[in-house]
Amino acid sequence: MAEQATAEQATAEQATAAKIADVSLLVTGHERHLNFAMKISLFVLLSAISLCSVYAQSTADSAATRNNSLKINPLSLIVGDVSVFYERILTKRASLVGGVGFGSETYEYHNVNNPSPRLFHYKRVTLEYRHYFPRRPLSPTGFYAGVYGRFSGLTLDDYLFDNQGTIIRDPSGRLVRAIQQLYVWMPGAMAGVQTSTPRVVVDLFLGLHYQLPTSSPPLKAVLPEQMSRKGFAPRFGLTMGYRF
Repeated sequence: MAEQATAEQATAEQATAAKIADVSLLVTGHERHLNFAMKISLFVLLSAISLCSVYAQSTADSAATRNNSLKINPLSLIVGDVSVFYERILTKRASLVGGVGFGSETYEYHNVNNPSPRLFHYKRVTLEYRHYFPRRPLSPTGFYAGVYGRFSGLTLDDYLFDNQGTIIRDPSGRLVRAIQQLYVWMPGAMAGVQTSTPRVVVDLFLGLHYQLPTSSPPLKAVLPEQMSRKGFAPRFGLTMGYRF
């Protein structure tokens, strides 16, 4: 009987040891699966971060390697002025900007004795040199300072007045009209800030120049007089454009 009991106890211990071994193998296998899953997840996460970093860097690099911008002034279109600018990056911090602009104004006399309006139109060219203070090299974004020169041609088609302010008439009695032309040199300095995406650029600036007309007195009417008088004049602009 004692031998039988001893044999049954040994069998039970073996069964218990087998169950413990099975549980140990199950736990070990589960841990291995968890470790493998964690490794896969970590690999996928790192790969995603790496791909995002490469994409962000490539986007920044592509923006930085686009050295040309073509911009217009949308605010000037409201008053009938067309301004177009081209910017070219020269070095890591310097760029050159060239621009052209033109516009016109009509001034009604509202007087039966002066039936035809006063006609004024102008055209100009601008050349700017800018020095940027960028956050990264070869990126014309951020604050900048610069100098510029502008040359304008002004034309006013109006009646011809005498010294007393009376319109001159020809021998037949018709009112005499005359075309006045004047040119203005404008050296100045400016400061602004420019921001952009890889393709779209926005530029906000403020400048001050000194107007040097080639003749005097200035043309009459509000806008022609402002553009043709001698002295300091402000310059403000907001341009938007496309980088390529």
